[in-house]
Amino acid sequence: MLAKQVNITARSARPLPISYIIRMAQQFSCEVYIQDMGMRINAKDYNQMKRDWNPQGNRLVFYLNGADEVAAGDKLKKALEN
Repeated sequence: MLAKQVNITARSARPLPISYIIRMAQQFSCEVYIQDMGMRINAKDYNQMKRDWNPQGNRLVFYLNGADEVAAGDKLKKALEN
């Protein structure tokens, strides 16, 4: 399992759409979770993202588990930090 911290400070002026994160996560076969407020949220599950995800602060922590976790972490970090 890989943990990847993403700094979203540069995006603070623009909202971070749930659908964007879901589409990014679904491009990979590995599991993708976001740690938020003491819970892990499945980033591929629209209903769970809509219900439970409320980003706080300037950083997101993604947990990735699977064959392509490194590629997924790198792509998420690159896409969300710009």
